[in-house]
Amino acid sequence: MKIQYFSETDTLAIELTQKPVVSTDAITDDLTLEYDSQGKVVAITIDHYSKNVDSLNLQTLNLPLLRDLH
Repeated sequence: MKIQYFSETDTLAIELTQKPVVSTDAITDDLTLEYDSQGKVVAITIDHYSKNVDSLNLQTLNLPLLRDLH
Protein backbone atom coordinates (compact mmCIF):
# COMPACT_ATOMS: atom_id res chain seq x y z
CA MET A 1 0.00 0.00 0.00
CA LYS A 2 1.23 3.48 -0.86
CA ILE A 3 -0.20 6.81 0.29
CA GLN A 4 1.03 9.88 -1.55
CA TYR A 5 0.11 13.57 -1.32
CA PHE A 6 0.51 15.94 -4.27
CA SER A 7 0.66 19.52 -2.97
CA GLU A 8 0.45 21.13 -6.41
CA THR A 9 -3.06 19.69 -6.89
CA ASP A 10 -4.01 19.12 -3.23
CA THR A 11 -4.65 15.45 -4.02
CA LEU A 12 -4.25 12.38 -1.83
CA ALA A 13 -3.69 9.11 -3.69
CA ILE A 14 -4.00 5.80 -1.87
CA GLU A 15 -2.76 2.78 -3.81
CA LEU A 16 -4.03 -0.36 -2.10
CA THR A 17 -2.38 -2.81 -4.48
CA GLN A 18 -0.30 -2.72 -7.66
CA LYS A 19 -2.88 -4.64 -9.70
CA PRO A 20 -3.76 -2.99 -13.03
CA VAL A 21 -6.72 -0.62 -13.03
CA VAL A 22 -9.46 -1.62 -15.47
CA SER A 23 -12.23 0.79 -14.46
CA THR A 24 -12.72 4.03 -12.59
CA ASP A 25 -15.77 5.35 -10.77
CA ALA A 26 -16.20 9.00 -9.76
CA ILE A 27 -18.14 8.68 -6.51
CA THR A 28 -18.27 12.48 -6.08
CA ASP A 29 -16.46 15.39 -7.73
CA ASP A 30 -13.61 14.85 -5.24
CA LEU A 31 -13.58 11.08 -4.68
CA THR A 32 -12.55 8.50 -7.26
CA LEU A 33 -12.28 4.73 -6.88
CA GLU A 34 -10.28 2.52 -9.23
CA TYR A 35 -11.00 -1.20 -9.69
CA ASP A 36 -9.13 -4.27 -10.92
CA SER A 37 -10.48 -6.91 -13.31
CA GLN A 38 -12.30 -8.66 -10.42
CA GLY A 39 -14.10 -5.48 -9.35
CA LYS A 40 -11.99 -4.96 -6.23
CA VAL A 41 -10.89 -1.44 -5.28
CA VAL A 42 -7.18 -0.98 -5.96
CA ALA A 43 -6.86 2.80 -5.52
CA ILE A 44 -8.62 5.75 -3.94
CA THR A 45 -8.07 9.37 -4.96
CA ILE A 46 -9.24 12.37 -2.93
CA ASP A 47 -9.09 15.71 -4.71
CA HIS A 48 -9.14 18.96 -2.72
CA TYR A 49 -7.74 16.96 0.17
CA SER A 50 -7.28 19.91 2.54
CA LYS A 51 -10.96 20.85 2.18
CA ASN A 52 -12.34 17.30 2.45
CA VAL A 53 -10.23 15.65 5.14
CA ASP A 54 -9.68 16.61 8.76
CA SER A 55 -5.97 15.83 8.67
CA LEU A 56 -5.33 17.49 12.04
CA ASN A 57 -7.10 14.55 13.66
CA LEU A 58 -5.56 11.83 11.51
CA GLN A 59 -5.26 8.57 13.42
CA THR A 60 -4.32 5.00 12.63
CA LEU A 61 -6.00 2.59 14.98
CA ASN A 62 -5.02 -1.07 15.07
CA LEU A 63 -3.54 -0.88 11.60
CA PRO A 64 -1.68 -4.16 11.07
CA LEU A 65 1.69 -3.57 9.50
CA LEU A 66 3.53 -6.29 7.63
CA ARG A 67 5.62 -7.18 10.65
CA ASP A 68 2.41 -7.63 12.70
CA LEU A 69 0.93 -10.16 10.24
CA HIS A 70 3.50 -12.88 10.92
